[in-house]
Order: sequence, then structure tokens, then C-alpha cells
Amino acid sequence: MSSSPKRILMVAGEASADRYGARLVEKLNTLHGSGALDFYGTGGDAMQNAGVRLLCNIRDLAHIGVREALSGIRTYYGVYTRLAKDAAAHPPDLAVLMDFPEFNLRLAKRLKRLGIKVIYYIGPQLWAWRSGRIRSIRDYVDILLVILPFEEEYYRSRGVNVEFVGHPLLEDFRPNYGRDLFLSGLDLDPRRKTVAMMAGSRRKEVDYILPVLLRAAQCLIAQMPVQFVVSAAPTVGADSVRAIARSLVPRNLLKDHFRISPRDSRDILANSDFAFVKSGTSSLEAALVGVPFLITYKISPLSWFVGSVLIQSPMKGLVNLIAQEKIVPELFQSEAKPAALAQVAFEYMNNPDKNADMRYRLSLIRDKLGARGATETVAATVSRYLMG
Repeated sequence: MSSSPKRILMVAGEASADRYGARLVEKLNTLHGSGALDFYGTGGDAMQNAGVRLLCNIRDLAHIGVREALSGIRTYYGVYTRLAKDAAAHPPDLAVLMDFPEFNLRLAKRLKRLGIKVIYYIGPQLWAWRSGRIRSIRDYVDILLVILPFEEEYYRSRGVNVEFVGHPLLEDFRPNYGRDLFLSGLDLDPRRKTVAMMAGSRRKEVDYILPVLLRAAQCLIAQMPVQFVVSAAPTVGADSVRAIARSLVPRNLLKDHFRISPRDSRDILANSDFAFVKSGTSSLEAALVGVPFLITYKISPLSWFVGSVLIQSPMKGLVNLIAQEKIVPELFQSEAKPAALAQVAFEYMNNPDKNADMRYRLSLIRDKLGARGATETVAATVSRYLMG
């Protein structure tokens, strides 16, 4: 008689973790065979399509900052309670928690008290802010799998069982389409300067950031012939992005200069001449495809104030932190003004030397991320803990 499948609780709260989680599920199914593992938890469409039974979709967990998260506290608590009760009644063989530290560190504590093994994939950025949470990781996480090279030494020196697995973006950063095919498919002119807009994968982020980018785009249109591809993440939806654009951009400009696209962010970035990129994983995607870009972010004044007090790093952009130098311009909060963003884009698209210098320095980022296959390495670790 065949044994029951091993149950794995997987918890993701963001679009990037959803992609990485889906890839991990597919790899584990390949290693163990169909039906050997039973995946459930929280994630998005990618994890669901890979076979994860979702108790909550990440669209319901898309809150940022202090003020924004308060409005969703009931949802957070409801999901947390459901996962905790399910784990107590039907303990999984293993939990794989991905990023999402405010939620996942609390859940890790509950799971460890139930005697459940916890793997944390994509470590919290404690080196940047709220370093006091290191105790929670030491006490409640069996192994921490980090994706940035400098994180391994940071955590190991503080008593954490940690392994650097490589960055999962390296597994799929190459675009699927060339410029002519991609832009022509959007009814845009491949010969015209093109700017990508990456406003985020959470609705609250998009509400704050996209209006600034759209106003910056209109400033840029007044200076040069340019067109824009606006990314619509699946967790936000093209209709929501389109509604914001229609409220801020005159109809004729929107029709002639803008396209809203749900296409993969790699293709949008790789086939652009410059990019406005929200701080986070998408900035690393831009670096890997090699497009010059700026990093920006904007949230409520209260959330920004609290975050600024807690953040310990002099640079906030992920690419600049990895490089340990300011390769990419950072325009955050009060500095994220439409005219300022437009001016930076104009300078890079009209100064070949400046453009080439950023492209060269971005090309060095990949080497700093290492050559390990993240998904394969994580899958091997999960398998080891399942069998142990």
C-alpha cells in the first residue's frame, strides 16, 4: 500500500515569491514524482497553477507600510489564524516560508512551537532595518536560505543556520522577445525611444507610485519623442492600471504614447531604452537585462517616516546595495517628483556616454549574485528536511 503524500505548507505574500514558489513546487514534483507531495498555503496564480492549494490569494495581502497595512489587519489576522489552526489540527511535514517577514516570522514562531520544521526561503533584509528580529530567526527557523551573497556572512556571524542559494532571477532573466517583435506587437514603433514603467505588484504601491510616473511621462513627452510601456502585474490587473492612467493622462496622449501590458517584466524592461522602476525585486530584473533605469518609491508620509527611522543602510536601492556603490539614481518620497524623474530619464537617453557607463556597471551585478541554481539548491534542501 502506498504511503500518504508528504504535506508541505508554503507561504508567499508577494508576486516575486509566488513565481519562485511555483518554480520550487515544479522542481520538487519532478524530484519526488507526481502525487508524492501535497502543497497548500498562500500564494498567487503561479503557485496555484503549479498545484498549490491556496487558502488565501496574495491579492488579499497586498498592503505596504504602516498606515496601509492597518487597513488590512483583519485579513492578515484571519489568514494567520487559519494557517495556525490548520497546522495544529493537521501538522504539515514541513513549512516553506518565503519572504513576507511581518507575517512569516510570527507564523514561524507558532509552527516551531507545534514541532514543525521551518525552512525560510528569501531572508528578511535585517541588514537594512529592524535587525532585532534576528532572534526570531535563530529561535524559530531551522534553516534560512538567502539569495543575496553578502547576507550569508551577515546571518552566520549572528548565529543563524544559513545558506546562500543564489538568486532565482538568474534562472529566467533572459527576455522571450526581441525589440521589433515585442514593440510591434503592442502597436508601438520599435525605432522610437521607449520607457518602461514598473510601478509595483501591490495595488497600494501602484496607487501611490503610478500617478507620479505618469506625470513624469508627460513631462518627458514635452521634451522628446518617446513612448511608454506600463507594466500591469497579475496581482494588480490591467484594468486597475488602465483606470489610473485614464484619470491622469489626456485621451490623445494615452492612445499615441502609452501601452498597458501584462507581459513578463523581463520583456518590457529588455525592450526599453530606459525604465522607471519601483524599489524592490523589479530593480534587480532591470539590472540583469541591462537597461538603464532609476529607482523610485513613494508611500504615505507616516509610513515613510517610520521606515526612514528604522532603515540602517545609507542606500535603499537593491542594486546599489549589492554593488556597494550608487550605480542607479534613487528618487524616493519627497524627491520623487515628476519633473525630477523626467530629467533623469532625459539625461540617460540623450547622453550616450552616461548610458553606456550605467550599462557596463550593471553588467557586473550578475557576477556578484553567483552562479548557483537557486531552485535546484532549495529543492535539495527541502528534500533533505523532508526525509530527515
